[in-house]
Amino acid sequence: MTLGDGLEKFGDLESRVYRMVELFKATKARKEDLEAEVRRLKSEMERFSSENERLKSEVSEFEKDRELIKEKVERMLGSLDGWEI
Repeated sequence: MTLGDGLEKFGDLESRVYRMVELFKATKARKEDLEAEVRRLKSEMERFSSENERLKSEVSEFEKDRELIKEKVERMLGSLDGWEI
């Protein structure tokens, strides 16, 4: 093995190491981006979940109000049944 061959192999190894370092940096940056996206989506999911609970509660109140109104209308109609027009 000559000095030239050794230097060439060392140069190849050096190139591979630099490529691996760049790949590692890119992978690490992508991982950080994805972690930030996960945090954002979790926050958004919590917000949607809270909004969903609020809307469920509101629908429940509307259903109660509807039932009360229905009962009042039925009572009024029942009282009208006795009238002869």
